[in-house]
Amino acid sequence: MNVQTLECRVENPKGIHCRVATRLAEIVADHTVAMKIVGSKESVDCSSILDILGLALVHGTRVCFTAHGPDAHNVLTAVAALFSQTTDP
Repeated sequence: MNVQTLECRVENPKGIHCRVATRLAEIVADHTVAMKIVGSKESVDCSSILDILGLALVHGTRVCFTAHGPDAHNVLTAVAALFSQTTDP
């Protein structure tokens, strides 16, 4: 199985709020992949908006994504673009 990781930083000045968490979950749902995000100390499934929000990721936080599945590369490319945005999606 294809497993890939991505480390990035939250660039949105508002951090990861509801719109961003929703978009992240939508990206995951649009691909054949299972993906986790690791915040400060906790790892959650990226298909759960509430779990993503529970990480309370603020501007500047470093996170790590792990994607498992045939679309791992494509989903991580989309996530990298989302997390590099300095405005809301």
